[in-house]
Formats: sequence, structure tokens, C-alpha cells
Amino acid sequence: MNRITISDALKSQFDGIDVPVEVVDAAGHRLGHFVPATVLPRDECPYSAEELDRMQHEPGGRSLTEIWKALGAK
Repeated sequence: MNRITISDALKSQFDGIDVPVEVVDAAGHRLGHFVPATVLPRDECPYSAEELDRMQHEPGGRSLTEIWKALGAK
């Protein structure tokens, strides 16, 4: 990814932004989008490794065959 270094004056306009925003020039022409580094990617797992391990070892549940049977599939 390419990188652009901005001045401190311009940086101050981005301070406090915590959601993605559209960036435009003075005439309103779209330059691009700014996504703050504090915005987490949506594909990160919300569970810790310990929680995932605990869930994996919880008893219960049904096999796929049992689910299909309960749904009336042949």
C-alpha cells in the first residue's frame, strides 16, 4: 500500500474521527475515504482463544443427520 504523509495542520482535522469518512477537496470532488486505525476489521473473531476452546468442548448439540430428520428431510 502506498503512503501519504500529511502536515500536522491537516492531521488535526482527522483527530477524534472514529468512523470511516469521505475526503473531498474544496470543490466537493471526492478524493477518497479515510478509515481510522482505531476501526477494527469486521473479520476479526470476537472471542478469545480460551473462549473458543471452551465452546468447542461444551457437551450437547445434534448431528447433521438428526437435524435433517427433525426437519422432515428424507
